[in-house]
Amino acid sequence: MILIWTLVTVFIFLTIGVGVWGMKKSQTLGDFFIGGRSLGPWVSAFAYGTSYYSAVMFIGFAGQLGWGFGLDVLWISAGNTFLGCLLAWFVLGYRTRRMTQKLGVMTMPEFFDRRLDAPMLKIFAAIIIFIFLLPYSAAAFTGLAYLFKITLGIDFVYALLGMCLVTAIYLILGGYHAITLNDFIQGMVMLVGSIIMFIILTGKVGGITEAVTTIQTNYPIHLDHKLPPWYIIAGATFMTSFGVWGLPQMVQKFYAIKDEKQILRAALVTTIFSFIVVFVGYFNGSMMHIFYEKPALVSTPEEAANYELALQNTGNVRDENGKIIPIPAPFMTNEDGSQKLKNGQPIIAYDELVPRLLKAQLPAALMAVIVVLVLSATMSTLSSLILVASSAIAIDLYKEHAHVDDSSHKPLYLIRFLNGLFILISALLALFKFSFIVALMSVSWGAVAGAFMAPYLYSLYWKRLNKQGVAAGMVTGLTLNLVLFALGINSTLAATLAILVPFAVIPVVTLLTPEPNPETVKLAFEPNQD
Repeated sequence: MILIWTLVTVFIFLTIGVGVWGMKKSQTLGDFFIGGRSLGPWVSAFAYGTSYYSAVMFIGFAGQLGWGFGLDVLWISAGNTFLGCLLAWFVLGYRTRRMTQKLGVMTMPEFFDRRLDAPMLKIFAAIIIFIFLLPYSAAAFTGLAYLFKITLGIDFVYALLGMCLVTAIYLILGGYHAITLNDFIQGMVMLVGSIIMFIILTGKVGGITEAVTTIQTNYPIHLDHKLPPWYIIAGATFMTSFGVWGLPQMVQKFYAIKDEKQILRAALVTTIFSFIVVFVGYFNGSMMHIFYEKPALVSTPEEAANYELALQNTGNVRDENGKIIPIPAPFMTNEDGSQKLKNGQPIIAYDELVPRLLKAQLPAALMAVIVVLVLSATMSTLSSLILVASSAIAIDLYKEHAHVDDSSHKPLYLIRFLNGLFILISALLALFKFSFIVALMSVSWGAVAGAFMAPYLYSLYWKRLNKQGVAAGMVTGLTLNLVLFALGINSTLAATLAILVPFAVIPVVTLLTPEPNPETVKLAFEPNQD
């Protein structure tokens, strides 16, 4: 415990120190938001990778998808690596860097405005970002606070407020420069921690071959042979891989790289980083089938106490052949402490699977590294989310409509203030768990990706595209995702359809409406004079 506290304290002071350093380099709005478009390939690559993977992947997704999909979850890791990272840099990176510089824009809403001569689209896009990214950041703060509660015994409220304070200090001070340097440091922690964690956990079960065999044996038994259909797995792979193409906090990384010559190196570095980190995260999730079995029913406080005691020693008991004897998985509880049931069976507490396992199985020194690893991943994602959310007001709404020029410091002061305000709002949302906010958290990824992915991709490549087509695509993707979710459709399937359908809607509406202004198209697509 002392070692964990020591490493966490060192990490926090290092993070704040980077914020102070970044403050000296953030004298203009462009410096604060996109680092003055001066970042090299390594920093850009780690910024993309660490923003992609947060505590939601390591803790929540790894446990839930690893249990639900077994080894098929590795299809998601492959998709994230080669579609979400490698292909994204080539398909989006070059065009985004070139076109955003030519148009003089820093945000996705600004891009839609200048590319299509559509100021109302900018306002609509900014509102979508504000409404749906804040609940997403609240969800990330929640996952981080639960990790600290389980590993360090810190009360949820204190853990939540402490992490919000640290994030606010370094983000408000240093902006994008601080984020990217912290991303590089955090990315190295994630790489080292992931590799060591993989080696130790597979060693505990007798090696990779033994782990794979045991997972394949236990997985269908644990799911009562009711395995998810292929299209659910394909949908999860598609949503988490292609879905990031439409997320503003991910696309922002392409704006900031120094020049197009750096993109190839950045793409390769991001791919290697992703291959290691996301493979380890999801493979560890599938190993829940080695250390746990289906949760058991409990009916008395004494049974619940004994159950909790067993969970503290996850996987330490072995049979006469030396194989780990799995224990019942942790279950979700009602407010009175009783088990939550579905069809008469306990509901697994997926967010607790991985933290409990790591706490029981890893030595203290490595557990300290893992805590910092998850802290790193989450703070990186959070800082990107909050920076982009605050830009929706400071840049997309205030700067343009207040007719403030680039030399004014007012937008810079405003975006710093809004970063702090949005962190406070995220903390309150995570703390009070309003029912409608919980619903927004569940649909935030699909809503944003559905609204932006097809419009953004068409904007980069199709000259005939007009604002009517993009408006129709945004409304279709957003509305479809919300309606399908409200009807009880699986959130993964809903997000997938919300992303795909606008690709058909946009061309139809575009071809039935007037052509765009030729001068606007020329400005976006004509070659650079230099």
